[in-house]
Amino acid sequence: MAQIKVLSNSLINQIPAGEVIERPFSVAKELVENSIDAGATDISVEIVSGGLEAIIVTDNGVGMSPEDARMAWERHATSKIESVEDLTKISSLGFRGEALASIASVAKCEMETKKRLEIGGWKLEIRDGKVESEGEYGCPEGTKISVLNLFYNTPARLKYMKREAPESRHIIELVQEFAVANPDVAFRLVSDGKIVVDCAAGNIEGRIANIFGIEVANNLVPVSYGGAGFKIDGFIGKPIISKSNRKGQFIVLNGRVIQNHLIAHAVREAFHSMLMHGKHPWFLLRLDVVPEDVDVNVHPRKLEVRFLKQNEVYRAVYGCVEMALNKNELVPVVESKDQGSRIKYSGEKMDFGVSDEMIAPNDAFETDNKNEVVVACSLKAVAQIANSYILAEDEEGLVIVDQHAAHERVMYEKLMVAMREAKVVSQPSLVPQNVDFSVAEAVILRENFDLMREIGFEIEEFGGNSFLVTGVP
Repeated sequence: MAQIKVLSNSLINQIPAGEVIERPFSVAKELVENSIDAGATDISVEIVSGGLEAIIVTDNGVGMSPEDARMAWERHATSKIESVEDLTKISSLGFRGEALASIASVAKCEMETKKRLEIGGWKLEIRDGKVESEGEYGCPEGTKISVLNLFYNTPARLKYMKREAPESRHIIELVQEFAVANPDVAFRLVSDGKIVVDCAAGNIEGRIANIFGIEVANNLVPVSYGGAGFKIDGFIGKPIISKSNRKGQFIVLNGRVIQNHLIAHAVREAFHSMLMHGKHPWFLLRLDVVPEDVDVNVHPRKLEVRFLKQNEVYRAVYGCVEMALNKNELVPVVESKDQGSRIKYSGEKMDFGVSDEMIAPNDAFETDNKNEVVVACSLKAVAQIANSYILAEDEEGLVIVDQHAAHERVMYEKLMVAMREAKVVSQPSLVPQNVDFSVAEAVILRENFDLMREIGFEIEEFGGNSFLVTGVP
């Protein structure tokens, strides 16, 4: 008996129009979601030219019969919902039954599929949204879908596509999100013949280290909360790995990666004053919620959801994050100094002891007529905290200086001056430094090797997402 059926018109009318396939990212997202829903434990994604030339997703899921494989390309055909009531308790990632039809309308597609325990498989070629040819085919158990020449028949949309590199990065970040949401599934991503992601099935701790690097994995605090029909687990990052953007924030709801400002705000508020201004906490929270208490159908691309009990969700997230932070010593102890001293940075010395020259934060920098970095204000140091922060005062009141950030700022300003003067000089490192990056960060670094060399950094790949810094400005 066929598993996939065309939905009734009455049910179709109650589902908001699904996303239009806007870019390669949209295609990859829909195909990987289908693979996860099919029970795959091994998923491979291959892209060529940022996905515009080819996106190939292969899985070892349940596979399809010839009848289901044919029906899957019809609009509003799905195996995941049958009635209006099903919309109130959706547990699958995809459910609208229009992804493949939308993809086939703007690309040339092929499907190879084989049900588990079946002797042979089935292959279809789809052109202009219709099955053009099909027949028996020898293939492994599971499903392989190839999407070729995306937007070949819509040149106007193709013209507005960004360069290949940004499109590749979007898909890399997408696979990264799927990987952390499904640590029990092996993921592999190949971009233009180069392996970008390759992680075996395992636990969440190992997956975080694989995707985001050892530094992130070593600076995490576990969080947990258990309630009737509502559970939370995951990790929050210590302030040392906070970021200047929100790309280090991951919310997984019943296996689905979502965006939710309510939850993000709860986490940020739980940190109180532990984070510097402009910094955002790193976190990965996994929520297990009764499907009836969540509406995942409020956003065309299923990115945002609506909770039935929003206040309870907020309080639970805030409470478990605050508790986890309080259990760990994340705030250094203040050491009071007997006497402060007037301090001012001249542009040369970079010793950040309290009694030595120092710099002021952020917009206090100026450049004199000799192109030296100077500070436009003076401060009176009052106390030092854990050899990391200086409490100082000026005419307007309290100033807190992060010594590490101050040092970085001085180095940055001097480097900018040297670049403008074309006087950047690189010096070899006595001992090469090994630096780990996340998958997405490593891709960006590789794309900018030439720029890094221009400003004096000599960097070599060291395998995976690790790099050796052999020279610095």
